Amino acid sequence: MKTIYVILICAIFFAIKIEAQSKLSNITPVSPEGEFSTPIWSPDGEKIVFTDHHNDALFVVDVIKSNTIQKVKSAQGIGYLANWSADSNSIIFREKPKEALFSELVVKSINLSTKKEKIVQGVHPDNTNILRKSKFQKEKILTVYINLETLQLEAKYGTHGKPWVITKEGGQYYHPIVAPNQKYVVVHEGPGMYLYAIDGKEKRKYLGNGLASAWLPDSSGVVTFEDKSNDGHSITASDLFYISAKTAQKVQLTNSKDSIETWADVSPNGKKIAFTDEKSGRIFIADLNLQN
Repeated sequence: MKTIYVILICAIFFAIKIEAQSKLSNITPVSPEGEFSTPIWSPDGEKIVFTDHHNDALFVVDVIKSNTIQKVKSAQGIGYLANWSADSNSIIFREKPKEALFSELVVKSINLSTKKEKIVQGVHPDNTNILRKSKFQKEKILTVYINLETLQLEAKYGTHGKPWVITKEGGQYYHPIVAPNQKYVVVHEGPGMYLYAIDGKEKRKYLGNGLASAWLPDSSGVVTFEDKSNDGHSITASDLFYISAKTAQKVQLTNSKDSIETWADVSPNGKKIAFTDEKSGRIFIADLNLQN
C-alpha cells in the first residue's frame, strides 16, 4: 500500500510539472550568455529592448529579421524602466543629468536608426510605458506613480492635473505597473502584490507574494515571478506565474531546475513571452499557451 501511495504522489507531482512546463513552448535564446535582464517587447512585436543586471546599458534584438543584438547606449541607470515609443522606432529611457540628483531624472528618447536623442516633455519618470500605442489610450495622459515623500501610489491626468491617492490603506509601496486599459494597477508592498482600481472605486485585491513584471495586452492578468535566495543576496531559484486580475487564480508557467526565470514581458498579440534566465544571464522567448 505504501508503494502505491508513493507512485501516486510521484505521478501527481509529474503531472503538475508537465502542466506548468506546457504553458511555454518553443523556448529559444535570443542573447548569448552574459548579464542581460528585463526584456520589453516593442509595440510592433518585432524587437525586444533589454538591459544588464546593473541597468547601465540598453540593448535591442530584432527577433523577426536577424536576431542580432545592437548596443544602443550606456549610462548609469538608464536600463531601469526603459521602454518603447509608440512607433517602435525609439527607446524611451531615464537619464540623470551630470551633477544632478536621481530625483531630477530626465525622460529622453533615442532613435534606433539615427541615434539622435531628445527630451520627452510631460512624462513622469515612473511612467515611461505610457508611450505605448494602445486602443485604450485616452486623450489626456494618465500618470500613475509613487510619491517619493509619502511612498503612496498616486495618479493624475496631464502634466499639471490634480493628483489623487490610490493606496488609501497606507504603507510603503513600490513598482507599480498599469494595465493597458488604464483601469487597474498592480503595486507592491513588502513581498505582497495588490491590485487596485485606479479610480479608487473598488476594494484592493491581494494577488499573493512575488513580483509582477507585465500585464497581458488584454488586461486580463499579470505575469509574475517568485524568486528564492539561500544567502539573502543571490537568486537561487525562480519561476514565472500568471495571475488572473478577475479571480486572482495563479497558474504556474515554468518549473525548471536548470533555469532561474525572472522579469518577463508578453508580446503585443499575447502569443509570446520574453524572460530573463538569471542562471545563464540570457534572454529567452517562448510561445505562451495559457489556454492549454
